[in-house]
Amino acid sequence: MERTAVDAEALFDDRDAGIFEEARMIIQDALRAIQDGQGIPRTFPPHALREFSRFGRSLRDDELIEFDSGTSSAVIYSQHVRRQIQEQARLDRFEIETLVYGQVVGVSADKGTFEFRLTRSEKVVPGRFSSDDIVADLKQYLDLSTMAPTVSINAVAIQSMSEEIIEIQDVLSIEPVLPPEWSERLTELHDLEAGWLDGVGRQVSRKVLREVESLLLEFLDEQIKRPYIYPTEDGGVQLEWPYSTGEVTLTITPDEKVESCAFSKENDQDNERTFHWRQLGEITEFVIGGIAEYGD
Repeated sequence: MERTAVDAEALFDDRDAGIFEEARMIIQDALRAIQDGQGIPRTFPPHALREFSRFGRSLRDDELIEFDSGTSSAVIYSQHVRRQIQEQARLDRFEIETLVYGQVVGVSADKGTFEFRLTRSEKVVPGRFSSDDIVADLKQYLDLSTMAPTVSINAVAIQSMSEEIIEIQDVLSIEPVLPPEWSERLTELHDLEAGWLDGVGRQVSRKVLREVESLLLEFLDEQIKRPYIYPTEDGGVQLEWPYSTGEVTLTITPDEKVESCAFSKENDQDNERTFHWRQLGEITEFVIGGIAEYGD
């Protein structure tokens, strides 16, 4: 993008447009200094740092903006540079456009606010929305219990420098995360009463189901096919991927463990490991490896 020069005989002149060019040069000088490891120049107005830090909030990690591309004065602006500005300016809040996963646990349509429980930390954070069109969607997924459906919110959010969501400033869109048949199966397990197995069988707690849901979200992201989902007698949940040459199973126990097994039907060899349920990446790798070995 370039600013177009206005003809001297035009009805409206651009005699004051130099201020935009001056501002552009100040910004580029600051970005160049940051890239060179010199920090934010003293010539950059301190009061503008917080406002400038909002610029580029929708950039993805693999995206960047280049100023004066192809010239000796070219500089880039990315999320990495944004974070450097935040750190050097000692700003403890970081505005970003991102996907936030969790449950809607409160909505106040009159105030334009809502409460959102984050999936990973289970922390409840405040949120706001500017469009009345969002109200119906928020209320559709509203549930005060811990079995509220997990949704994905495309939001303008405030993060700490440690990437923890502090609050949601606006909602751009909202949609369910798990496919309906997956969520419905978890609801069925939640509705089981104690003694469901011929008079025995502990009730599956909401806590265990939340842990199962977190695992299923990881599997969905990695395009792992839906497992068979069963309750266990001791109040856990078992996930199974059976194949003709073997099978992969995960048992999520009430004590926050995930007992994993990849079993070969051809030579009776198995690979067993125990994880904490929060080791989502390691568990996902185990499942992918087992399916790669035994999958049809």
